[in-house]
Amino acid sequence: MATLAHTQRGPSRGLRYTNVAIALHWAIAALILYNLTSGLLRPVLPRGFFVFHVSSGITILALTVVRVGWRLTHRPPSQLPMARWEHRLAHVVHFLLYAAMLLLPFSGWALVSANPPAGSPGADWAAANRPAPPPPAPTLKPDPTSKGGPAGEGKGGGQPSRKRGPTMLWGVVALPLIGPVNEMGRTAAGVPEQRELHERIETFHALGGWVMLALLALHIAGALKHQFVDRERELARMGIGRRRKSGI
Repeated sequence: MATLAHTQRGPSRGLRYTNVAIALHWAIAALILYNLTSGLLRPVLPRGFFVFHVSSGITILALTVVRVGWRLTHRPPSQLPMARWEHRLAHVVHFLLYAAMLLLPFSGWALVSANPPAGSPGADWAAANRPAPPPPAPTLKPDPTSKGGPAGEGKGGGQPSRKRGPTMLWGVVALPLIGPVNEMGRTAAGVPEQRELHERIETFHALGGWVMLALLALHIAGALKHQFVDRERELARMGIGRRRKSGI
C-alpha cells in the first residue's frame, strides 16, 4: 500500500513508513471511502449523508498535497520482493491514485464554482431561464429530497444558487470559489457557456469516481496479496500488526 511514504529511523528502517506517512495514508483513505460512498451511492442514500462530501473532498486535496511534499522530502522504505511486472503495475497504480486524489477534488471544487455569482445579473437570468431537468434515472430507492448533481446544485450547470450561504468546509470556513469559473456566469451572456462547462466537469467528476474505485480495488488487492500470499508484512509497514524484527 505504499510506495509513497517513508522510513522510520532506527533498527526497523527500510521496513515501515514514518508515523506522519501512516497518519496521512489512513486519514486520506477514510475520507476517500466516505466520498466514494456518498457520491456513487447518492441516489439511494439519505440526503444528509452527502452533507460533508465537499468538505471531505477539499480535505483530501489538501492532505494529498502535504503527502506529496512529505514524499519528496523523505526517503521511502525498501521495496518488497516482487516480480518485475508487479513492481511496474504498483508504480502505475500509485501514480494514477495520486493523480485521482488531486484531480477529483479539484473538479468537485470547480463544479461548486461553476454557478453564477449570487445576486449577479447572470444569476437572475439563469433563474428565469432554467432548463427543464432531465428525467431521473431509475434507482432502487430514490431520495425524493435530492437536488441532483455532485456539487449539490441542479443538473445542467450554471444554475442559480439556492437560497443559502456559501459552501462551508466542515461548517467552519467558507469555501472560496474558483474565480474565473464562477465569474463566467456573472452576466447573462456567460451563463450558457458556464452551463456547458458545468456539464463537462460533472461528467468528468462522475466518471472519475468509478476510476478511483477501480484503482482503490487494485491497490487493496495488491496489499492483501503481499500480506497473505507472498507472506510479506505489508500491513505492518502501514502500522497494522507487528513488524519484523531487524535482520529478519
